[in-house]
Amino acid sequence: MAPKAHNTEDTPSSFLRDLGRLRLSTDQAFYAELDRQTLQKEIEHRTALAAAAAEHERIRRSAEIARLRIEHELEKELQRRRDEEIRDLDRVRREKAELELVERRREIERARQDDVERRKAENEERALIERQNQARAVALADEERRKLKEKLDAEEATRRREREEEDRRARAATANERARQALQRQQSAQLEKTDHPPPPELPSVGTKPASTGSQSTEREAVHGRYTSLHQKLKQLRSNMTIQSKKNPALKSMMGDMRREIRKCVGQLTEGKGANRGPTAKLMTILKVALADTSSPRLDVREYIILTPTNKQALESSNNSPEVPSLLIYLLNIFAKATIAQFISEAGVSPKTADPIGIVAVQIFASNDFRWNGISLIDLLIAKYHVVCPVLFGIYGSEKSENGRKRLGWWREEKDGPWLSEQRHSERMTGLGAGFAAFALRNFEKSRLDNPYPNWNYWQALQGIISVPADEATLTHFVVLKAMVEGYEPRFIEFYGRAGLAALRKALIEFPNVAGQGSVAARAVAVLPDVLKKDKKLTL
Repeated sequence: MAPKAHNTEDTPSSFLRDLGRLRLSTDQAFYAELDRQTLQKEIEHRTALAAAAAEHERIRRSAEIARLRIEHELEKELQRRRDEEIRDLDRVRREKAELELVERRREIERARQDDVERRKAENEERALIERQNQARAVALADEERRKLKEKLDAEEATRRREREEEDRRARAATANERARQALQRQQSAQLEKTDHPPPPELPSVGTKPASTGSQSTEREAVHGRYTSLHQKLKQLRSNMTIQSKKNPALKSMMGDMRREIRKCVGQLTEGKGANRGPTAKLMTILKVALADTSSPRLDVREYIILTPTNKQALESSNNSPEVPSLLIYLLNIFAKATIAQFISEAGVSPKTADPIGIVAVQIFASNDFRWNGISLIDLLIAKYHVVCPVLFGIYGSEKSENGRKRLGWWREEKDGPWLSEQRHSERMTGLGAGFAAFALRNFEKSRLDNPYPNWNYWQALQGIISVPADEATLTHFVVLKAMVEGYEPRFIEFYGRAGLAALRKALIEFPNVAGQGSVAARAVAVLPDVLKKDKKLTL
């Protein structure tokens, strides 16, 4: 059998097929590997992006924490600077007080030296006169002795007549005093009914009633009389300074009394019986001034504002209107110190105004410092007309020089820049709380007459909320809040339902109509909620 022959035609074709299959397998492996690497890089890129996003978030959070830490540090630094400024201010005040103390000691020493020298000169002059009189007596003849005796007899007769006249005046004064006390008892009985009479209807908030023009004119006139009285008090201080330079004894006494009054007012604080000592000292100082003979006398009627209630007492009195000028001077110093204490203490903590107001009313209610039954509290009210005119219906624009003056906006110093809004608000807060502290006192159980009846508080409240809506300012809202907050129960006790209606207009309607969304108006508007929550009182 012959051997089988090889198929020469199939062998190349099979090789090519195998080679094609090998190439196809290689390409598939190559592309598979390429796809795997691409997928791997995509995964790596996505992982890197996620890590970058996480790192970015971490850096952002770190930056936010750093920002908060920096803001906290800045706030701490600002607080530290404020504390340092307060410490510096306290230090300056202490240094000023120490300098005043040193100056006072120097004045006392100079006055003592002057007194020693004056007494020495007087003794020498007296000794010289005595020697001259002795020499003259020896040289006098009988006729001269007779004339001298007649002269002495005449002087004795004159003194006797003067003593008799003084006795007659004293009896007349006693009779007048009894009549005055009877009149006071009658007035006290009337005041029990009229200290807080039924109030008039309050005007609608933000509107201008028909009587606005006449009311405004009347308020301006009253305001003008009180500011004129304030100028008169300034002139009195100037005159007393001139008098003290001519009289060293008066100068020393004035300085000591003035400093003691300021010290006593500065010591007034809260607490039952805490102010008995300072009050007693103030009374003693003013009684000494009442009996003073070293200062010129003046007509006390010039320092009393004429009103329908005191017109008859001013015009029909038989009592002498002359009082020592030292008394008016020191009552003025007391009023000035009282207002300064309201500003410095009650401006920060309004509740501290109450004890100051109590003592102020006690001083001006005292019969010792009245004339013909009329209190001299106009001295204090005159200063209030200057420092807080809005209490008396005065208003003006906070954007103009004259407007700020009318609102009682103070300057840092004479002709200097205006006080900041914060410091102005603190001043007005103290003055508003202080006004309420002495204008809302209850004298029903007191043997004294109320020197500033409660209806004055009603008029002040009416004067503020009667301001046209477009004329209401930050000052009005700050004073309104200060004079109402904490005194609502006492006001309602005096005026009942009418008081509730007044508070509703003052604390709800007035801020809504005239507030224009200001911060000060919102501070007033939240008081009804505070009353409802803390005192269960719904307006």
